[in-house]
Amino acid sequence: MKYYALLRVLAIALPALLASCAKPAYQVRGYASYIAEQYAGRYTSSGAIYQPLGWTAAHNTLPFGTVVKVKNNYNGRTVNVTVNDRFPSYPNRVINLSRAAAQELQIPYHQPGDVTVTAKTIAGGAAPAANYGNPPAANYGSNYGATAPANYAAPPSYTPPPAVKTYSNPTAVPPAGYGTSAPPAGIPPPPPGYR
Repeated sequence: MKYYALLRVLAIALPALLASCAKPAYQVRGYASYIAEQYAGRYTSSGAIYQPLGWTAAHNTLPFGTVVKVKNNYNGRTVNVTVNDRFPSYPNRVINLSRAAAQELQIPYHQPGDVTVTAKTIAGGAAPAANYGNPPAANYGSNYGATAPANYAAPPSYTPPPAVKTYSNPTAVPPAGYGTSAPPAGIPPPPPGYR
């Protein structure tokens, strides 16, 4: 009888254990930047409106809706954000965070932060750079006089930016007190499960 109970426990626990130990679908180390306040209230590439106090980010290749964990490698702080925008490609720049996310990680404004970006799964199951997102759904027809197409691909002449193959650790030592204070007042806490 005990043998069958043990087998039943293993049958339930083993798949969950294997899933938790699986290699992440996407992981890269590089620099994170901070989305400028001047974009507040504007449409993002996904059609959502940029909210500085939202837990969102811009990424060049991950599909919209992908939730990524961003870890500040200087102080160990982490936050989960949802990809909903794109940004210009810069050397070693891997993600562009909303103000709330950057301040939660204690990345100073106008300074890149050394981060690791990890996604356990990718939205839609597509590999990075395979999904360029859907056109803005909100007010698409009223703004352009047409209904949104069901799906559209990247232009034929588009080639995704090359993956960053080399990365050098920042040589500058963070300033005294970097990453030791609490986030500034007025920033709402992350939603449950976002750490």
